[in-house]
Amino acid sequence: MTGPRVPLAEIGFVPGVNVVWGASNAGKTFIMKALDFMTGAGSPLPDIEEIQGYERAWLEIDLPKSGRVTLVRSVSGGAFGSYEAGIAHDPDAEPARTLAADHRAKGESLSSFLLSELDVVDRRIARNQNSEKSSFTFRHFAPYVFTEETNMMGEWSPTRISAQSGDTFDRNVLKFIVTGVDDSAKQTTRSTDAQRTANLGKIELIDDMIAAAEDELARRWPDSADLEGQEERIADSIGGLQQTLSAHQLRLDELRRDRRAAVETATEAQERRSDIAITLDRFALLDAVYESDVARLQALEEGGAALLVGARRTCPLCGADPDDQRHAHGFDEIEVTQEATRAEIAKIRLERSDLRKAVASLEAERAGLSRRAERLAAEVAQLGKAIEATKPLEASSRLAYESLDRARHEARRGLAHLQSIEALRARRSRLAAFKPTAVARGSVSVGIGGVVGHELATTIQSVLHAWRFPGLPTVSFDPGSHDILINGKDRRANGKGVRALMNAAFKIGVLLHCRSKDLPHPGIIALDSPLLSYRDALTSRYGAVGADERQVAESGLNAHFYRHLLGLAETAQFIVIENDAPPFDLGDAARVTTFVGRQGTGGRKGFFPVSDPAA
Repeated sequence: MTGPRVPLAEIGFVPGVNVVWGASNAGKTFIMKALDFMTGAGSPLPDIEEIQGYERAWLEIDLPKSGRVTLVRSVSGGAFGSYEAGIAHDPDAEPARTLAADHRAKGESLSSFLLSELDVVDRRIARNQNSEKSSFTFRHFAPYVFTEETNMMGEWSPTRISAQSGDTFDRNVLKFIVTGVDDSAKQTTRSTDAQRTANLGKIELIDDMIAAAEDELARRWPDSADLEGQEERIADSIGGLQQTLSAHQLRLDELRRDRRAAVETATEAQERRSDIAITLDRFALLDAVYESDVARLQALEEGGAALLVGARRTCPLCGADPDDQRHAHGFDEIEVTQEATRAEIAKIRLERSDLRKAVASLEAERAGLSRRAERLAAEVAQLGKAIEATKPLEASSRLAYESLDRARHEARRGLAHLQSIEALRARRSRLAAFKPTAVARGSVSVGIGGVVGHELATTIQSVLHAWRFPGLPTVSFDPGSHDILINGKDRRANGKGVRALMNAAFKIGVLLHCRSKDLPHPGIIALDSPLLSYRDALTSRYGAVGADERQVAESGLNAHFYRHLLGLAETAQFIVIENDAPPFDLGDAARVTTFVGRQGTGGRKGFFPVSDPAA
């Protein structure tokens, strides 16, 4: 730990066995809490006098994938910084990444970072019999890694994650750790309390809907009790009005159809009159041509007659008598021409007579068409008046029909509103009679048992035998308490010191089981006061030593305990916090740190540097 005006406080550990022992109140338990704090614990560090002035806590760890990294965190809590190297103690250096303290936070968290190093990703643990689930986090590994003094000797199962987690969750966490199988496959069902709450919420919502619907009913349909009768009466009125409206509409359609036919006939007559007028104009031109042709032919005929009158006279040139004249001078041709002219005049007069007959016929037809057009115009005007007289009747009938239809629609809406209220009331009655369905106890398996429980108990038994636990006991796994039994006795039947040994053996047994099954485990075991049986009954705050604890203390178990840990030094890292020194020299492969306390001399005072009172 570092701060701007305080000396560096630090402690180092070797990969194998580490022992921190010494006087009380020297900071040994603080080390355990600090290790837990630096791996994501939500609870703050103890507010002790020695921590005043320190700002940052630093933890150097070796990870399977990332190698050596350093985590830094404010001593007041919050997020973590991560450096890809050993501890530098440089408060100004920017961390390579920032890790949230809460596993549920958006972005990367410390928990997800550490779990990814163990290839544990997106695992789900059932919290209860209904299989409601929570994500597995690194904090669920923590009780199997860091065991504080209170938990070490507690009467509760060593599987407990926290006082709030619940037995089902704790047992399912153990199952995942020792089997690698989580609860993602379990289907979630709502608890009875959740069902009741949801049902009450539905009833409350429906009550609000009923109240709102009744308020709208009273406001929009104040006479709602007679809505059905209103709807029937309006329907009868609409039925009679429909007949009247249909009759008016039929009459109006007939008048419009007749007027349209009269207009079309008048149009046809007018077009025929126009055609006749054009034809008469053309016939007038033709008659004029005929008259001109007749005049021209008559002039020609008269000229020939004049020529023939002077044909038998004395020649004006030579004076010869007609009988003595040798040339006829074309008199024969003149006579022929006269005859042809008279014939052509007769032909033209005949054609002109036919033309005049046609003109007379067309003029007569035109006069008839004019009279017909006048009659049709009068008929169209009369039909128009009839239509205009019928329109108000049809319009008023239609308006009355539309008004009644709107009233019927409103009555039907009111009836539908009443039906909706009745449906809501029926729904509320069904909800009021609702009874939640509970998951039958024992229908969903929780935690471990059977073969896995026996395997774990056997491994824990081998640990206790390696420690030469008195009597070389038989260890069994109790599925009911999810704890081990020693010779059939549960944890609460033993003294504090024996309970501490059972807890330590359990945590080491889980580690060894995971190693044998190639299952993920952080590979760190930190134990605070596992050898509590060796306490001094006169000076220890935990009081008298029970018979089972004296038997342990007299067996020399503490020596075998350390020898066993030394034998596992290649398997995991062990940190043991005790009040007494190991009974023998652990050798160079281990690290033993002694805290002599504030009043002690000749050694380290505690975790935090303290000036020597003798200096």
